[in-house]
Amino acid sequence: MRKSYVTIYDLQMRRVAMLENAFGIQYEMPMNALWTASFSLPADDPKNAECQPLYFAEIFDESGRIELFRILNSTLRKDSGGSTITYQCEHVLGTLLDDILFQYHTIGNVGVYTRDVLEYILSKQSTERWKLGMVDFDRQFEYNWENENLLGALFSVPKPFVDEYQWTWDTTSYPWTLNLVRPSTDVQAVIRYGVNMQGIERTVDPSNVVTRIYGLGYGEGVNQLTFAEINGGKPHLDAEPEYIEKYGLMQTVFVDRRFEYPETLLARCQALLNEL
Repeated sequence: MRKSYVTIYDLQMRRVAMLENAFGIQYEMPMNALWTASFSLPADDPKNAECQPLYFAEIFDESGRIELFRILNSTLRKDSGGSTITYQCEHVLGTLLDDILFQYHTIGNVGVYTRDVLEYILSKQSTERWKLGMVDFDRQFEYNWENENLLGALFSVPKPFVDEYQWTWDTTSYPWTLNLVRPSTDVQAVIRYGVNMQGIERTVDPSNVVTRIYGLGYGEGVNQLTFAEINGGKPHLDAEPEYIEKYGLMQTVFVDRRFEYPETLLARCQALLNEL
């Protein structure tokens, strides 16, 4: 008997259906962003009744378990080949979009570490679906949010880091576990051209190259926060000389009034400059 490719769970994580006839499974797994997926069923499959909005879908392909998603919407299509219903899903990390940090919240600064900040955010869940696991960073930045959803707040925490980071998770047990770790350098898979990769496309785009970045935070006009006071009087950061020599002086301004301390603003701009 063929293993079901999609298993459906209700809001209490009780299994309600195994979709033996699911097909057209697709998924996108961008790093440090919300994953998405989709699958289809014949329109006359009685198990469509169990694919309710916001129910959870555990998706498999030939290689094994992909991840746990939740159903967002569905589309009925009719053509000469018959009728199908396609379900669009987002990763269960999206459940953190359901709760908000109402009004103004400030946490962090000296003595308050990254783990403390993440624990604070997760403590605001109305239903405790997520718990914190590994945290490889111990920064002491201050954060400010106003009416922000929990996922947006979480994703903003490592933004000032100069180091690379990666969000990982374990959804095989409940509550699910969320980790903030340094990316692994281990080989995860091998892709062979002509075997399991059909082609290569290369795009070169210099339009986003930046070699000088100015930073502005809280306030307005001449009173707007910069990091000049802790950066030798300069309100900007420059790339290494070899990049300036290669590309010239390519300038941009980063503005985010949620930053109220020059140290945090400086760290965020350094991280952005490294990317750009």
